[in-house]
Amino acid sequence: MFRRHFILFALFPALCATAVLAADKVSREVALRGPEVMKLDWNTRALQVGDLNGDGLNDLVLANNDRSTLEILYQLKPGAPNDTVPKSVNVNRWEPVVEDARFRKISVTTGVTVYDLLVADLNGDGRADLIYSGEPQALTIRYQQAGDAWTEKKITEAPAPIQFVGSIKTADLNSDGRLDLVMLGQKEIAVYIQEKNGELAAAERYALPDESCYGLEICDVDGDGKPDLVYLCANTRDALRVRLQSSERQFGPELAYTIKPTRCTLQVLNQATAKQTAVFADAQDQTGQLELFTLERTAATQTNPSLRPRVFSPRPGSKTPCSYTIADFNGDGLADVAVSDPESAQVFIYLRQSEGGFSNSQKYPVFSDARSIASGNWGDSKRATLFVASTKEQSVGFTQFNNEGRLAYPQPLPTTGRPIALAAGDLAGDGKDRLVILREEKGKRFIDILARKDASAELVKSIELTGLKTDPRAIRLVDANQDGRLDLAVFTPLDAMRLFVQGDKFEFTEVSASPGFRRGLVDNLEASAFSTGDLDGDGKPELLVSTGSFARALRLSPTGELTVVDQFNARDPSAEIGASFILPPTVAGQKPIVVLYDKKGDQFQTLVADAKALYRVNESTQAGKIEVVGVEVRKTKAGTEAFIFGRDRFWWLPMGKDDFAPTTLVTHATDLPEVSYADVIAGDLNNDGKPEIVCVDPDKNLIEILSRGDDKRWESRMHFKVFETDRHFQGRKGSVLEPRETNIADVTGDGKKTSFFSFHDRVLIYPQE
Repeated sequence: MFRRHFILFALFPALCATAVLAADKVSREVALRGPEVMKLDWNTRALQVGDLNGDGLNDLVLANNDRSTLEILYQLKPGAPNDTVPKSVNVNRWEPVVEDARFRKISVTTGVTVYDLLVADLNGDGRADLIYSGEPQALTIRYQQAGDAWTEKKITEAPAPIQFVGSIKTADLNSDGRLDLVMLGQKEIAVYIQEKNGELAAAERYALPDESCYGLEICDVDGDGKPDLVYLCANTRDALRVRLQSSERQFGPELAYTIKPTRCTLQVLNQATAKQTAVFADAQDQTGQLELFTLERTAATQTNPSLRPRVFSPRPGSKTPCSYTIADFNGDGLADVAVSDPESAQVFIYLRQSEGGFSNSQKYPVFSDARSIASGNWGDSKRATLFVASTKEQSVGFTQFNNEGRLAYPQPLPTTGRPIALAAGDLAGDGKDRLVILREEKGKRFIDILARKDASAELVKSIELTGLKTDPRAIRLVDANQDGRLDLAVFTPLDAMRLFVQGDKFEFTEVSASPGFRRGLVDNLEASAFSTGDLDGDGKPELLVSTGSFARALRLSPTGELTVVDQFNARDPSAEIGASFILPPTVAGQKPIVVLYDKKGDQFQTLVADAKALYRVNESTQAGKIEVVGVEVRKTKAGTEAFIFGRDRFWWLPMGKDDFAPTTLVTHATDLPEVSYADVIAGDLNNDGKPEIVCVDPDKNLIEILSRGDDKRWESRMHFKVFETDRHFQGRKGSVLEPRETNIADVTGDGKKTSFFSFHDRVLIYPQE
């Protein structure tokens, strides 16, 4: 005789009894009956609820990967016969009486392994459709037709899917009354907007800076009435990720926040409004406790500016470093950002929006292996010119946005040799930008300066770089001696920075070769560790270099001597300062702020001057990882902004903008012995307009339901085991952690929410009394 490996709790009056409270607490009573049992297969997942046939009753649908099907459980009206009862020949296990079940089951073949599943009307015809991600087909939509028929549409340009439930969501993103689709993939987020004709527009893609993201939620985070994107990232300190929707109806750069490690995805208890913040619930990983936290708004101050990076990731994981330049490319008076993608022969253009942020990137073809780009005013157009240098093609080209609103393909300039790096700026001080090309030809290195001539350019200056053992990496234009004229700084691996100071008649002298130039101050200096900023408030920039655990402000005297103006030490001598920059004061008479980026601790350290003008660390802010290639600080009408340019991403830091801070509201620890939560699901189970939270301990196969008491504390209303394990059973036992999925919805048609759980090869439904 075969033994059953679990014993299902089918006697439920005791559960109702445990939930009966005193008379003054009847409104919070939670009383369940059942369970009703649906027999399915073992490898089922992604349990969803929706009215699929339009009869006013919610149906169930889930993926059955044992059979490569979607199982649709149509709810029957009371008294209706079930004409499709499956028969079982397996007699060694207890089977529920499916003839009495309230559902009629049909199957839709998928032919794929399904990871996630949704029910939603994605073409506006009033019928519920099925959307699922999987392998080998990443994203598929089954549009429902009349008579239980389904039309399949494969989304060929979908991201590579993640293997977790909670990766696809629908919401009305643009307030047009139609549902749109969002998919969280392995390396990017894809947003599909439903158009007026019911078709999905081409995907808007947002690259993810980090992989291993999961748990997508769509909710209003900042209270502006527009849905935002919230998701988690595994194995990182800043696990909470947020993308705010802009007024242009695009999702902005990624914001990362530090939260306590969680065992489950987030539950949205409240969306943000103008008067309240968004509230989330999860199960803490270290304690197994329920936690509710919110995203509180925080205001930037003079001594504590907002240093939360807005992360743009045009080419995550790129092996060849990107190059960056900032200019007004479309002529609207706002500075945009261009990013080279050497590996894909293209550039990304991030156009500035009217509210101050940036649009999603636009891609344009350029030369292959374009490792350096620059920008400048090249002619009479209001649109900036983009210069592109290709090492592989040994060519330098220039391009602009044309009247059709796209970046034209670059046209070559009359240059020779192999270009290494570019820079552009008003070298002559006449309001006209010159192009500076650092190049190699026949083993020699040169700096060429070109000026615009008709539709092309002419060479106006060439400087040979002698004594180099390898190619330089970068060239920067900087007013090193504070005389108002731009000078040339050349950065070479394992060598000191070489500085060519501009004199009269456009002549350049290498002051780094003079005896008074202290080469040790800039020895082995990378361009990423170099920036400029006004430290003493005289309107002239000092040179800021980062090395070891500190940064130094340097100044070049008129006689060519390099001196230290001040030094800024990190809090910890073991820090590795990869970049530094100076933020101008927002109040007259105050000293500027110095910011160090510690690449070892992945943090910004903010240094503020005391009464004696001695700079000390005032605040440390977690920032994340970036392989810095450059830094730039700019002033705009909205205030100061900083850019940290990295190998495969860049950070935008708009100073003075409000930020969010995750703040724990409350935690709850169960008083049940040896029980800890691994999943939490929120829903209004007693119809009092307030959510209860169903907490799951899958290791103990236990459910506990919590609600708020009179003192606003979370209290247990009931707990029960879903099943008992028979340790002697030798057959298939399914997952170690059961139940594996939980949901709350009205599946009885009585207007009351129902709890249902997926475990082993069954679905348990617990209706309310």
